Amino acid sequence: MAKFTIQLEELCIEMYLGIHDFERDTMQRVLVTVEIGVEIGDFRDGGFFDYDRIADFLRGFSGRHIDTQEELIVTTHGFILALEGVISATVCSKKPDVYPDAQSVGVCYSGG
Repeated sequence: MAKFTIQLEELCIEMYLGIHDFERDTMQRVLVTVEIGVEIGDFRDGGFFDYDRIADFLRGFSGRHIDTQEELIVTTHGFILALEGVISATVCSKKPDVYPDAQSVGVCYSGG
């Protein structure tokens, strides 16, 4: 078995994210980054990790409402950890359009 780190950086989702009325009424961009530790068979023998499952899972949040970034990333983290071969994961989300004087505001969650 070989250990690899898979990175998916800033997948953009348009969704309703937040507890304020304006966040419930207007979709906003959310950027999600995941870093996943995996243990797989040798790639020369056909071993690989299918990260499409993670991108598709995240895209499933498009158009949906979630109250907090914490809920989004913990839910995503649980999905990732349940996948075969995953030994650890870090999930981060960022809302880039919250403050005009900040690049973004975000939250990360890690564990194995």
